[in-house]
Amino acid sequence: PAFREIYRLMKPDTLCISFYDWTASEAFLAAWTAAGFRRVGHLAFCKPYASRSRLFRSMHECAYVLAKGNPPLPAHPVSDVSSAWAYTGNGLHPTQKPVEVLEPLIRTYCRPGGLVLDPFCGSGSTLVAAAHCGRRPLGIELDGDHVKTARQRLL
Repeated sequence: PAFREIYRLMKPDTLCISFYDWTASEAFLAAWTAAGFRRVGHLAFCKPYASRSRLFRSMHECAYVLAKGNPPLPAHPVSDVSSAWAYTGNGLHPTQKPVEVLEPLIRTYCRPGGLVLDPFCGSGSTLVAAAHCGRRPLGIELDGDHVKTARQRLL
């Protein structure tokens, strides 16, 4: 249901970048498709450390780029593979994203002064990155402690 609402709220011809856990990829793909999103890209972020080790050492994060309509092509697209992942220590949230990784995405795919919505904002990394890039941050988070953390990071 969340992605249906995200799609409904998005302006035409815009993008949604959604990080996901590959172990739940079928559920995410089904939710995105049911909401009306079209997949237009896939991003891989190489990490200099393993976040877990089982059959393989998990050393990447991934995100799908989803479109509503036909977003304009950027003048300078970013690579779909990045090795710029910085370890946050996950001190503020168990899946805390580095602000430095989010900023190029926001600068490239959201116009200056545009709105960046993070409906699962956690500790607020996307919101901080949006503010740094001159975009308007808007976050939604169910966990009250994480709301406080995100709010503090934006002050």
